[in-house]
Amino acid sequence: MHTYSVDIATAPYEAGLEADQGWVDMQVQFLIDSGKAGASEFVVGRTVFPPGSRHEFHRHHSAEEFVFVLRGEGVAVNGDEEVAVRAGQMVFHPRNIWHAFRNTSATDECEVIWAWGGAGTKEGAGYEVRTAAHD
Repeated sequence: MHTYSVDIATAPYEAGLEADQGWVDMQVQFLIDSGKAGASEFVVGRTVFPPGSRHEFHRHHSAEEFVFVLRGEGVAVNGDEEVAVRAGQMVFHPRNIWHAFRNTSATDECEVIWAWGGAGTKEGAGYEVRTAAHD
């Protein structure tokens, strides 16, 4: 076993995260997961939300999530509840609850660190975007 470390300044952004799957104009890095670090029970990532970007309603059947705001501000949503958040605040999304996040600034980026607990991959977490069929 070797120690895994990653530098967020040089870690690549995830390719293939499309708007039709809920990833609207976001820059996402999967920093620790099963494929990169051998993690089996959590995924850690970083997302930069430019002004106007958002993560549409989605859920994870097999994972809980926390989001920690490093800089900027936004709105975190759990079900019908919206909470304004800013740098230094953290929100929690329980397993299988529809949730979303959006940058509310017209000029500044919002940067977050997040983690899914309970799975080592996006597929294992059971990621699902909400569509009209779910409403």
